[in-house]
Amino acid sequence: MQAVVRWVLIVAGVGGTVALLAIGVLVGVALAVSTRLPSVDALYNPPSEATRIYAADGQLVASLYRENRDSIPLSQVPLVLQRAVIDTEDADFYRNRGISLRGILRAGLRNLVEGGYAEGGSTITQQLARNLFLTSEKSIGRKIAEMLLAIQIERRLTKDEILERYLNQVYFGQGAYGVETAAEVYFGKPARELTLPESAMLAGLIRAPSAYSPYEHPERARARMAEVLQRMVDVGDITPRDREAALNRPLPLAAKGNAGLIGVRAPYFVSYILPTLLQRYGEDTLYKGGLRVYTTLDLTLQAEATEALRRGIDSALRQHLNVHQGAVVVLDPRTGAIRAMVGGYDFRTSQFNRAWQAHRQPGSAFKPFTYTVALMRGIPPTHLLRDEPIEFQLPGGKVWKPQNYDQKWHGQVTVRYALENSINVASIRLEQEVGPKAIVDLAHRMGIQSPLAANLSLTLGSSDVTLLELASAYGVFATEGIRATPMAITKVTDYRGKVLEEQVPERRVVLSPEVAYLMTDLLKGVVQRGTGTAANIGIPQAGKTGTTDDYRNAWFIGYTPYMVTGVWVGNDDDSPMNRVPGGSVPAQIWAAFMKKATAGHPQDDWPRPDGVVEQTVCGPAAAPAGAVCAGAHPELFVRGTEPETLASPAVTPAPAGQPGSGPPAQQQPGPDQAAPQGNGQAGPPAPAPGPAPSEAPPAVPVSTGPLSLTITAPREGEAVTPPVVVQGVTRPGATVHLTVLSQGGVLRVQVADVYIRVDQSGAFAYRVDPWLKPSGGSLVITASATAGADSATTTVTVPIR
Repeated sequence: MQAVVRWVLIVAGVGGTVALLAIGVLVGVALAVSTRLPSVDALYNPPSEATRIYAADGQLVASLYRENRDSIPLSQVPLVLQRAVIDTEDADFYRNRGISLRGILRAGLRNLVEGGYAEGGSTITQQLARNLFLTSEKSIGRKIAEMLLAIQIERRLTKDEILERYLNQVYFGQGAYGVETAAEVYFGKPARELTLPESAMLAGLIRAPSAYSPYEHPERARARMAEVLQRMVDVGDITPRDREAALNRPLPLAAKGNAGLIGVRAPYFVSYILPTLLQRYGEDTLYKGGLRVYTTLDLTLQAEATEALRRGIDSALRQHLNVHQGAVVVLDPRTGAIRAMVGGYDFRTSQFNRAWQAHRQPGSAFKPFTYTVALMRGIPPTHLLRDEPIEFQLPGGKVWKPQNYDQKWHGQVTVRYALENSINVASIRLEQEVGPKAIVDLAHRMGIQSPLAANLSLTLGSSDVTLLELASAYGVFATEGIRATPMAITKVTDYRGKVLEEQVPERRVVLSPEVAYLMTDLLKGVVQRGTGTAANIGIPQAGKTGTTDDYRNAWFIGYTPYMVTGVWVGNDDDSPMNRVPGGSVPAQIWAAFMKKATAGHPQDDWPRPDGVVEQTVCGPAAAPAGAVCAGAHPELFVRGTEPETLASPAVTPAPAGQPGSGPPAQQQPGPDQAAPQGNGQAGPPAPAPGPAPSEAPPAVPVSTGPLSLTITAPREGEAVTPPVVVQGVTRPGATVHLTVLSQGGVLRVQVADVYIRVDQSGAFAYRVDPWLKPSGGSLVITASATAGADSATTTVTVPIR
């Protein structure tokens, strides 16, 4: 008996010693770990949350995140989901102090039986500590750190605050963090609408999201859901009847998809705004800060533009036209809002955004800038241009001989006919008259941001531009001269709803309403009877084709009063297409899209400004002496540029009663490009601007002294009520550049910018009707006159009544 007692004492002593040693080791580990614990101050930081991007109508477009999370308050989490999670993960949550000794003993026993680390026995508070501050490494050191952090968390937060943070942090699989995102990913609804079986399904995912995925392992997921429901019965939160009803209830899932791809419905548009967001807010805030980004995107137009582009390219490939890529951009010219952007055939195969990243030669789609400058200089649509052979000497002894597409010469043609039919050489001669630098300046003011070379091939589109900037520039024509800067983002808020930025349309006057209207009328002719007839959908519309050498790029930019759409097609390797001009595939894509986009909208035409007048002109360029005016038809003019008598400008008679002088629409409109030069360029640099060879410059009155210039009405300081007729006098034959600023308070807006021809007496007049008429404001009227080498400038400021 004494021997037995002795052995018992020995075993007890050894066991006690071992226990004391174990306790000492644990205390030592705990002390070591405690010195390296992270600060729990991060508890008060907002959780990492996805940035949401919304369309103009509030629909979700995309989520940007490292952890896809949408945090919600505990009050928006249904009680049935709260209890399902608590009953499954930590039934004693509201009774323990962050550590459950019973859970630790249960986990320790299981680990001993299974001979490994099978269960951690962590409370909800411990899991929150691990999710926020630690890794998922399975070790004694991490477990002790988890317990110590849980104790600190319990001291700082209430149980409801801990539960709220936990439900917003925990991972549910499929890229979803937090109950709100999980509810959307798995069931397509917000968390507040979850039912009992749906809540049980989500609660069962927490332990092992991949193993219990209802998509990959539906039977295992149902079994796990049944376990959760039984656990809720055991603790008294639901009845056995509730459990049976939940198990027998259908459980429809949302379409499978990783949360990282949920809602990305316009990837090219999103890729356009991403650089701006990154620059303004930084990577951490963008991907973890829960921003709410509201945009101008119209998802219906985006889908229709995508479909039109793909169908157009597919059709071209079936015809062996070697067209593999394209882009479409749609804007509201009144505000600059980008309504749709398709940067390629398929974002999955190529993320390069050709709508704004690709710089390509626009071909004849650039010609409207040249013709606009001409109208600003007082050159009317009936002005004659010589379409005859021309050549330019280049450095190195080379000669540039620009050609027309049809390899024909048309003799004397009007400005209208040359633009409608995209005649290259006539356009070059017009550029010689107005000067390349003036064209560059205007193009930049209208929205072209790319660098432009001021040479005589400029009008043929030899300088690279992007589709977005070209479409935006055409918007100035659509809005009667007002430039609206492209805008994709309207508002950004933080996750609490605080407004971080709010954008409003940025607009300024670039052209007079008269010039813009007349350009639109010229571009209407392109669609009605010129190179762009394939784009004609029978509504008030205007546009221009563009094609470059060897058919490497083909464009159509067209617009209505409220929508501008640009289309480009080509190949990424810059290989030629198989004779694809802008009037074919791009115009067809444009028409297919615009038919749907404009359906149900008012088919409004542009109102004619008071400064545009209609006058009858003759058709043939040269009628026999004494003959009756043949082919008479109406033509439009900016007031002051119309002929005093019937003119005979055109080559081919136009149908009576129809503006313009072009021929009937061609069945197969040809491209509008110069003959290939062998280097993929629309033309080489040309000599300094001047009159065309063998063409005499216009007569300029001989200077009889310093150039005088006076604004005779209104006078300096004279109060006026708009509209105002600005009158002045200078040397006969001079050209006057008139600009008018309307200002009031902090506003300062240009409301007129026009070139005026002076009459034989030296007088000039122009009617200004500013859209901005601030009470108590003023108009600043500046006139600049040039005559040969002489120039003069004068300014008057008048108050507005």
